[in-house]
Amino acid sequence: MHRAEVVPGLAVDQDLYETAVRGLREHAPEDNLTWAAFTSSESWTLVPDAQGRGYKGELVLRREESRTRKINLWFAPDLRDGQTPRPHNHPWEFTSHVLSGGYTEQRYALRDGRVVTETRTHTAGGANHVPLDVYHEVTAIAEPGRTLTLMLCGAGRQGAWDYLDPETGRTYGSAADPGFRDRLVALNPRMRP
Repeated sequence: MHRAEVVPGLAVDQDLYETAVRGLREHAPEDNLTWAAFTSSESWTLVPDAQGRGYKGELVLRREESRTRKINLWFAPDLRDGQTPRPHNHPWEFTSHVLSGGYTEQRYALRDGRVVTETRTHTAGGANHVPLDVYHEVTAIAEPGRTLTLMLCGAGRQGAWDYLDPETGRTYGSAADPGFRDRLVALNPRMRP
């Protein structure tokens, strides 16, 4: 089986590639993906967690004002504050098609002045629609390094990331993480000046 280390800490193989191609054919047939693009260090970005470890790889296929298409390869949950819940929303509505593996998501909502939670599990073959007003976190990955998703995102709203305090129900805008850019560059050699 063909295998390629795209950047240190992010490796892909023929099975993942074929899974991505099948997913595109089914959910976004206007987008194509070649093996060369799938294995290029220029295509992928390894996204760091707060400790500087890559928790997912992102391959952007298309970024336009009205839509974005990207493949995510998940290694760990998206827990932005370690083990303390820090649910976030997104600046775009999206549907995530689970192409392989799966993940667990915790959703948060305000009902009658208090925060309620709902746990959802998403598995291969399923889809997860996330509207603009949903606050969530990905809390577990079923198969780290084998969970592949295809995100089909609508038009984005600039700077519209928000967080929800699960204790108080208050929302607040995202403050820039001063160390994020340094952690991102450390994981992605092509971004170094």
